[in-house]
Amino acid sequence: MASGYGSGIMRSLRVASVGFLLGALALPTFAEAADIPLGEPVSPAVAAASREWTLTVGGYAMAQPEFFGSDDYEFAFKPIISISRADRLSRFTSFNDNASIALFDTGIFEAGIVGKLDWERDSSDSRALKGLDDVDFAFEVGGYAQWYPVDWLRLRGELRYGFGGFEGVVADLAADAIYRSDWWGGVTFSAGPRLTLTSSGFVDAYFGISDEEAFTSPNFYPPYDPGGGIYSVGVGGQIFKDFGNGFRGSVFGEYRYLTGDAADSPIVIQNGDRNQFQTGVSLSYTFFLGFE
Repeated sequence: MASGYGSGIMRSLRVASVGFLLGALALPTFAEAADIPLGEPVSPAVAAASREWTLTVGGYAMAQPEFFGSDDYEFAFKPIISISRADRLSRFTSFNDNASIALFDTGIFEAGIVGKLDWERDSSDSRALKGLDDVDFAFEVGGYAQWYPVDWLRLRGELRYGFGGFEGVVADLAADAIYRSDWWGGVTFSAGPRLTLTSSGFVDAYFGISDEEAFTSPNFYPPYDPGGGIYSVGVGGQIFKDFGNGFRGSVFGEYRYLTGDAADSPIVIQNGDRNQFQTGVSLSYTFFLGFE
């Protein structure tokens, strides 16, 4: 781990505190755990319950690059907070889906709004960032759409505009082949390709080097003014298990290969790695909200 590991832990703890606080506030109010059989005929009582709204709380614990393009890794925590109807609980979700709200949903095609928060990057986090400007928190908002051309394949795309730490556009495209197995009481496997495209504003914020930064950095970086384009290609997958009584968990992993101007940045070439990995586990618990 690099010197920024401690700061990565602090960032993770800040996220964890928010997630667990919201979960704790929900516990006294929502008493009944959602435990609806998936993919099986249900009784009238269960069918009625399936129309109720639910709250899911939990989190992802993972190892991820310390910063974009880093070859050092840190622990991170991402909260799971989701409100949905009980009859939507069996639908496939990926660990890299960003927070979204469906505005149109036919069961086969879905579209709505999506958002993401990018954590700040501090030059003191790593020796590779010494002399570079800090990057503030960035907020990304936009729209998403997903489609099931067949019941075992999901296609999803997100288009977001970022502001704060950077100003620009980010697009994520993903395909997931889904296999539901009876092994161990029912386990879902999924895997598929990933593609990310970004505008120059994103790449310049995290991979660019100004004349002043080149002069002050002890890493002897040359000035670098990158553009946008295909940011990365890769593949991801997960194993998902419904334990019953409201509990669900997963194991997941993803590999991304940086391309274009991001991969050619002196930060990556001299002190980073264009091969980016992410892996971890998740656990969540679902409550009935008690109303339809």
